[in-house]
Amino acid sequence: MELTPRTGPEAEAGPDGAVTTAPSRSKTTKSRLPAMALLVVVVLVGGYVLVNALGSATTFYRNVDEAVAQRDTLGTKRFRLQGTVEPGTDRRTGEGVDFVLTYNGVELPVQHAGDPPEMFKANEAVLLEGHFAADGSTTFQSDLMIVKHSETYTAEHQDRIAEAETGGQVAPSTTAGTGAPTP
Repeated sequence: MELTPRTGPEAEAGPDGAVTTAPSRSKTTKSRLPAMALLVVVVLVGGYVLVNALGSATTFYRNVDEAVAQRDTLGTKRFRLQGTVEPGTDRRTGEGVDFVLTYNGVELPVQHAGDPPEMFKANEAVLLEGHFAADGSTTFQSDLMIVKHSETYTAEHQDRIAEAETGGQVAPSTTAGTGAPTP
């Protein structure tokens, strides 16, 4: 009984016409393993970097009432807090200003480090970034304050807003009646 060489997908004809078998699939798979492992590592590292970047970039906003209700869960984690400055509670300190922030009838004492913005005043909405002073503390410590503009500010200062939107570039004024720019 004479054996004939195999034909099909695993057989190849060599330069002398003899049929030889192709390398087994296990050898091909073994040569691809380092490339696949490298790809998995790159994807995992990229995912880790993305999650950390998004985690630090997305600091959650909480209203005063939500923050007080979640105080034990939040601990000393950094987050953003919004509310309204309670009238008659702001007091300048050597490090900044202390005041009470309120939202939905819930009040929270705040210690802000740094100078508050010029528009900081009673009954004005503010956004703070910081954390509770300690686990279970009833005081919020902030180091970033943003004062929100009300609709009346927008109506009263349209020229300032337009200037800010154009990057501080103001259109040249014109001389009365001629329409020509002033020198």
